Amino acid sequence: MAEEKKDIQNGTENNMKVAVTIIVILVAMLAVAIFMLQQKNNEKSATTGSNNTADTSGTSGSQQTESSEAGALGKNEVKLTDANFAAEVENSKGVYLVDFYLATCPHCKNVAKSVTAVSDELVGKAKVGKLDSKENNTTATKYDIGGVPTFIVFKDGKQVEKVEGEQTKQQLLDMVNKYLK
Repeated sequence: MAEEKKDIQNGTENNMKVAVTIIVILVAMLAVAIFMLQQKNNEKSATTGSNNTADTSGTSGSQQTESSEAGALGKNEVKLTDANFAAEVENSKGVYLVDFYLATCPHCKNVAKSVTAVSDELVGKAKVGKLDSKENNTTATKYDIGGVPTFIVFKDGKQVEKVEGEQTKQQLLDMVNKYLK
């Protein structure tokens, strides 16, 4: 009788181990499926989001309206690329705020309107530009962009301040204003 109870307990323990193993495998498969769906959605967003950016000429004449898309340009913002970064930023006089972003980054989207508001407030005092770190990897690598959004202030073509993460309009203005004096 005692031996039968032991066999039943061992069988129950083995069944529990098998059940737990199956649950762990199912959870892992679900996690992989969710990850793959997110990647697919990010790719879809990146291809549709790129249509919302300004012209590729690098001129500041873009007349795009304010948007919560990370790469959307306000009327006073410049689209920066690997091709025009030196001419626009590194060889310029004065103060320049650069927003390094990714089109699919939710934090970058969160600060997009603040960046546009800053550019509108700084007209005639400082320039504001945006650079998609994925599309312009050479420049992003040169300035050691590890996370986005990252904001760098340049004065007379030289990097003077760098901050990573979401910033408020006031934080961005404070960053720039201390170099306008």
